[in-house]
Amino acid sequence: MKESINLGLVIGQNVRRLRQEKHITQERLAEKSEVSVNTIRNIEKGRWPSAYTLQAVASALKVDAKFLLSCESDEMYLKEELQSRLEQAFEFLVKKPPETDGKTAYSLGHLTRPEKF
Repeated sequence: MKESINLGLVIGQNVRRLRQEKHITQERLAEKSEVSVNTIRNIEKGRWPSAYTLQAVASALKVDAKFLLSCESDEMYLKEELQSRLEQAFEFLVKKPPETDGKTAYSLGHLTRPEKF
């Protein structure tokens, strides 16, 4: 028989792990998601958030809300991160690079630096 999964704990673990990976305090995440610090603490302890709160926290962590619900979060996160980077690389490649003294200068300055890698 399959082991039952406590989805509240899954959400809490995903929020805590992402928050720590991004070096964000509970207080800062609360500010960014416009919820109380106690709400963030309760989520990380395994309490179910409302749909609105789940979306607000996901948005503040810059992930899709479905990611926070996933038991395979590491794999899903890596896929989303890879997709984002591929889109950035594609945008860079299709944009005409700036002209400098008759020479073409390529710069990666407009690409965002990943928060962790």
